[in-house]
Amino acid sequence: MAPDTTIVIADDHMLVREGLKMLLSVEPGLQVVADTGNGAAVEALVRQHTPGLLVLDVELPGISGIAIAAAIKADATLHCKVLMLTGSLKADSVSRALAAGADGYVLKSEDSDELLRAVRSVLAGRQYVSKQIAGAFGTADERAGRADAVQISPREREVLSLVARGYGNNDIAELLKISVLTVRTHRQRLMEKLALRNAAEITAYAVKLGLYDPT
Repeated sequence: MAPDTTIVIADDHMLVREGLKMLLSVEPGLQVVADTGNGAAVEALVRQHTPGLLVLDVELPGISGIAIAAAIKADATLHCKVLMLTGSLKADSVSRALAAGADGYVLKSEDSDELLRAVRSVLAGRQYVSKQIAGAFGTADERAGRADAVQISPREREVLSLVARGYGNNDIAELLKISVLTVRTHRQRLMEKLALRNAAEITAYAVKLGLYDPT
């Protein structure tokens, strides 16, 4: 039997932490091993427990969740997925959170089923950006400009959709029967055209265009 995936929860509201612990602890294959409301304590807990998943609030006292996520994802020795929770749908907050390069993003006000879908998706190696968060990605002017001014080829749309689903370059090349170099070229051109910085932003944009349904 495979061992449970261990989880660390970081949120500055105790009731939120307790609710998350109750929800996640009853799910088969998941085990919450630590929680904290102090941003400065999160990275130490991750290093101590080496969890498979960190459920992380964007706003934490001591150090922001965005900075924590960026530090954890930048450390190749930490094989930890990061699922970010946010209570804000302001475009600048969403953009800053997506730029941290976490594996998933869920709005705090969404229901428990949405959270569990996000957990399962990121643990399976896929990016997850909820529809509400994807809809708030970028300013209204930026969204309109990207949709109207940027021409995306059918092949680029295919690559965009597959990246959003969590496929790597090698897998995309095999699925589309093209070379890995060609996939890399399409991906780079997409990111340049749409001013996207990472896979999370690609996923958010794909959800917004209707090219990927995270549910």
